[in-house]
Amino acid sequence: MPSYTVSTAVVLLTLSFLCACARPPAENANSPNSQNLPFDRQRSTGVSPSQSLIPSTTKLPEGTPIPIRLQSAVSSASSHAGDTFQAIIDEPVVVDGQTLVPPGTPATGRVLEAKPSQRSLEPGYLRIVLVSLNVDGKPVMIETSSIFAKGGSRESRAPATGVGQKDVVFSVDRRLSFRLAQSVDLQ
Repeated sequence: MPSYTVSTAVVLLTLSFLCACARPPAENANSPNSQNLPFDRQRSTGVSPSQSLIPSTTKLPEGTPIPIRLQSAVSSASSHAGDTFQAIIDEPVVVDGQTLVPPGTPATGRVLEAKPSQRSLEPGYLRIVLVSLNVDGKPVMIETSSIFAKGGSRESRAPATGVGQKDVVFSVDRRLSFRLAQSVDLQ
């Protein structure tokens, strides 16, 4: 019988040793490395991984077309770099089937470059961009592609009159389309 007691004692000693080695050391419950259950953790301020899969209802991605209709004329003969012009959104701006910018939304543009024609030497040119939208009464700054236009040369004169349009003129109600150069959040 003594061998049975010794073998039982050895087995019990081995089991207690294994259990002691497998158990992590006790930690202070307030320490950053404490082992809490997932629901015991404090709320994270980060973005949920699944939130990136949900389409944004306020973000216009880079490359989105912005169709406008001018509300003020812009001309290479009378405009100067830094001048602003007014426009409205001509067609709805739709992302993922949702209209984010409705038609009629006010827009503001800026003249980047303007040079009037030089008599018969050089035609005039004009470069413009959009700089803001007024969405729900709130101005939202945007960056868009530019539109560059150059007046006609002597070779492009109208045959009936012999006169070429040397300056660029974008009149009121002229439709133009820009593209966003950077994504923008409308909020």
